[in-house]
Amino acid sequence: MIPGRDRERPQAPGPFFERDSMEGNEPTLCFPDNRKTCFACCPPIRPAGYEHILYAGMIKRILRENTTAFDPEERTIRPITGFSCWALGYLDPDFRLVGCLLHPARHGDEDLRFRIDYGEKCRRETCPEARIFDRLDPDTRVFWLHLADGLDAFSYSSRTQNPLFHLLNWGPELLTMVAGDAPQAVHSARSLAETYPFFTSPLHPRATAWPVARLILLRGTGLLRNPAFALRLVPFLAALDDDLRKEAGPCPDPPSAPAVHRLPDDPAFLNFLRLYAGIQRLTLERARFLKERADRSLSQFAQHLVF
Repeated sequence: MIPGRDRERPQAPGPFFERDSMEGNEPTLCFPDNRKTCFACCPPIRPAGYEHILYAGMIKRILRENTTAFDPEERTIRPITGFSCWALGYLDPDFRLVGCLLHPARHGDEDLRFRIDYGEKCRRETCPEARIFDRLDPDTRVFWLHLADGLDAFSYSSRTQNPLFHLLNWGPELLTMVAGDAPQAVHSARSLAETYPFFTSPLHPRATAWPVARLILLRGTGLLRNPAFALRLVPFLAALDDDLRKEAGPCPDPPSAPAVHRLPDDPAFLNFLRLYAGIQRLTLERARFLKERADRSLSQFAQHLVF
């Protein structure tokens, strides 16, 4: 959740909202700049696939009503009903920033989110993309945020209109390499696709981020500029998938091995095993054996990758 504004509408809550840029402050995915915010996870009780932008007109009216009705002096508990939280409102006098009116940053560090009877979930709520974004260095964050230039809070919070929600799932390693190598002309989703056509491929980012990052480490980001790279990669990954499945053997009974995503290993590799190869349970020793085998295959593939 993000800080908000005071009860009387024209008053901004402090100097943070008076700046025209994020200079001197590291942007977050939730609060990238003073022109937009992300409120996709608020409230944290929406059904899978919920898309608020389909109801933008109605939600904007509700946000204005919430902002006007909010009383920072009240301490009564009012549970959330439905998919709308009465404490979600506008944070600035220009009605551009949307966020939590109960956030402690608005109230001298006093956290009022207990008032919705969902406070604990709100305090810990975040999305996988935000956690990936937090692992990027400041310059890399700024590079990728340019792809969302011109979006307002509603389009920025939409998984169908904000390209960052898809691209961030390629993981911090690959994102950092691309940001460090990209020409200045890459400043939008369109220019990114023109420079790096790989990002228009149908490959699932979270499922294949690990092998792609390994190949880019071996051969450089030039691979992503070649349209043939994804075409060559798809059959290779299918063959690697078959090999890893055979080596993993039949799926063990639940008591005999931990869930793959709980193993103390590289999360990107574990996502590859779980989401691409469909391996759900495995011992740590076996997972590391598969990782070594996959690494060798990737190295051989990189050596013979000629266009």
